[in-house]
Amino acid sequence: MEKQRQSPPLNKVLAGVHRRLVLIAVSLASLALLTGSTMAMHEYLDRNLHLIAGTVAYTVEPAIVFQDMEAARDGTVSVASNEIVDRLVVADPSGRELVNFEKPNESFLPRTVIEFANNLLWPQPVRQDITHNGRIVGEVYAFGSAVSIVYFLLSGLLITLCCVGIALLASTMLARKLRAGVTDPLSHAVEVARSVRLERAFDRRVPAPGIAEVDDFVEDFNALLSEMHGWYAGLTEQNEQLTRRAMHDTLTGLGNRALFDQQLGISIAKADQNEGCFAVLFLDGDGFKQINDSHGHTAGDAVLIELAIRLRGCIRKVDGAYRLGGDEFAIILASPVSKPEIDYIVERISEAMEPEIETPSGALVRISMSVGFSLYPDDGRASGDLVKKADEAMYNHKSRKRNDDYAYSH
Repeated sequence: MEKQRQSPPLNKVLAGVHRRLVLIAVSLASLALLTGSTMAMHEYLDRNLHLIAGTVAYTVEPAIVFQDMEAARDGTVSVASNEIVDRLVVADPSGRELVNFEKPNESFLPRTVIEFANNLLWPQPVRQDITHNGRIVGEVYAFGSAVSIVYFLLSGLLITLCCVGIALLASTMLARKLRAGVTDPLSHAVEVARSVRLERAFDRRVPAPGIAEVDDFVEDFNALLSEMHGWYAGLTEQNEQLTRRAMHDTLTGLGNRALFDQQLGISIAKADQNEGCFAVLFLDGDGFKQINDSHGHTAGDAVLIELAIRLRGCIRKVDGAYRLGGDEFAIILASPVSKPEIDYIVERISEAMEPEIETPSGALVRISMSVGFSLYPDDGRASGDLVKKADEAMYNHKSRKRNDDYAYSH
């Protein structure tokens, strides 16, 4: 699959459009100006060339009549010094050249370029008859010089290039101003939107650039961010509440069986990685059914809440307590933990259960707990094995307590 072509940024697109518009506008304006000026100059030079041809005819007329070619040449040269003349030819009526004067090339332009321009502007020379007493005694051919027009065009081209440079500079400055007023806020808005999408940074805002239309967009964009922030905060709170309800017991506030299973898997993974050990404790209330039957479910709920409070007080901050259902509880003693530490915590739990619990009706009840535990990895590496061993140990403890043996079992 071909990689998707990346689109150019807006500021580059606008800058490119500005440059093209400037180039087209300046080029067309310069072309129109140079064309009009060249046509006007050509017309002016053509009239002058006719006047020069007439002047030469008048000047050399006596020399032609008296066959004084030296005087004819001098008269021709004196007039041919004009810059619009490239060559002057004086001929007799039969076409034989009497005087042929070509002005030397004094410009920096090659002769071939000058001849090309001359032929382009004056394909045919200006012809003027030389008359004497109403009779044609000769002809003057004036060939125009395009040097002045070429100079004009070159200077016009240079001025055009300067104008293009100035226009491009102005266009660049305008593009920067447009970028600061339009594209920069849009880029900032894109950055903020990406930050909101990836980092949930709803507190970020886009500053107003001071352009009415863009300010309206920025104001609406920031208002939308504020609304999204409120929606997201509400959804986050609802999700947290739903997650807590799904993973915690609503009566005692302890983690439920789902959270216990999740944390047990995490504990196994951490212990495998760090080569540590942890313990799983199963606890079951002794005589809880009698309390429910004698004092009602309200009293039973109060007892469960108090049991949860006492269990929390017996474990470390890194440990976790869970209610699996009814009067069944579980505790995960986080790694690292040793057998003596487990014995100590179980003893604390036993001591914590000794004080009586007052029910909502004012009755005082006492409840003990049967405890069994399994140790990772000694009793198994799978969660099912650990749960089974702890459950069996807890029921063994409960059986012995029924026989008045209050020692807990492993």
